[in-house]
Amino acid sequence: MQNRNLLLLATAAITLTGFTAINTPTTADAATMTGNLTYHKAKVVAKIGSHYQQFKLTNHVINSDYQHIKTTSWKKSGLKKGTKVVIDMYANQGLQFNWYRISKYAAKKSSHTKPKIQKYWVYGQALVLPKSFTY
Repeated sequence: MQNRNLLLLATAAITLTGFTAINTPTTADAATMTGNLTYHKAKVVAKIGSHYQQFKLTNHVINSDYQHIKTTSWKKSGLKKGTKVVIDMYANQGLQFNWYRISKYAAKKSSHTKPKIQKYWVYGQALVLPKSFTY
């Protein structure tokens, strides 16, 4: 089964300007999966993909044990297609269903005041990941 999932994942990848868009099932399909979530640290810059509005921005992973998961609109977040984001963490239940914790990419850091950076969890299909990103 694991080899089949790898094959499906590999054949679903589409290369576009140095980034890889991974086609996976919808959030609704993933939310019904059973299994433990595994969290991993990351430090990757990605972009918001073209089908981002089909997926929700949340304060926690949908399948997590948190009781009060809040959803934020894409408009309110200020994120749209092509926006660069930083991935600092991802969560998975296997090879195919991944969520990523993202925040807006800032090219320059402020030296005197540190603004609060809003972080969101989003399903992987909403992002265009760099080719070099490995699990």
